[in-house]
Amino acid sequence: MIKKIIGVVLILTGGFFTFAAAKAVLTNPSTMNQLEEAPFITDGKVDPANEGKDVILLVSTDLIENAEDYELGLRFEYPVIHREVEELKYDGVDQIKWERLYSFNDEEELTDEVFFGNITGLEYEVDSSLLISLGGNSKQLQRADYNNEDLQALFDEIQGLRAEEYNDVLYITDTDSRYFKNCDGKKASDSLWNDYSEQVGAIKISYRGTVVDNIDSIALVGKQVGNRLEKSDDIDSISCFENIHSKEELMKSYKKTSASGIGFGLIVSLALLLSGVFLVVKS
Repeated sequence: MIKKIIGVVLILTGGFFTFAAAKAVLTNPSTMNQLEEAPFITDGKVDPANEGKDVILLVSTDLIENAEDYELGLRFEYPVIHREVEELKYDGVDQIKWERLYSFNDEEELTDEVFFGNITGLEYEVDSSLLISLGGNSKQLQRADYNNEDLQALFDEIQGLRAEEYNDVLYITDTDSRYFKNCDGKKASDSLWNDYSEQVGAIKISYRGTVVDNIDSIALVGKQVGNRLEKSDDIDSISCFENIHSKEELMKSYKKTSASGIGFGLIVSLALLLSGVFLVVKS
């Protein structure tokens, strides 16, 4: 019975991915035409004739300022910053473990978040969400990556928070680093379990910074609204292409990316469907 249930779930999941892949195949030619027709802007100037239109804005990565976690008042020397938040929770049985607080969790006040530096030197004001797919090399931040004045201001504002280093990574937390591992009630002594129980609800915050030294320019796809470049709902494409210098390079990059994505989607969907059918037949 369990195999049959798993099989049905796999079939439904595979069907969803099949639908998504089929939709991508159908919309791909339309997206290519939209990108071909979109104005390619290299001087950063706003042309009123493009109002309400989808445009492609070429931006040097040198124009991206350093990012700041404006919620906690922490400044960094990286154009993209990923904040990772974890809370120590009891599972109600025998585990006390750290769980990520993702941004889609509306019940939490502080969650994972991505912060982008502003793009300067252009007439356009760029919506930071267009940079969400910007790659580069990511690293866990250490103490040297933090501004000590910012840290002290945060600790003065929120009593109980402090900095703890663990495996060369700096964490902002309200507990001790000796509790940074999970606690298994089946193996832990009573005293250790009691110590951990008192720490339930503790948080730890760390950051990853993205270095874009290997990316000299990006092409941003969006809609021109006044002097703002905002996310477009009309073009079914990623909004940020890396190391692009011309319209021709962008089209080549899109064709390569879309072909890989569609191919991977079809493979995954078929694998899930076949696995599901196999389990249902065998159950």
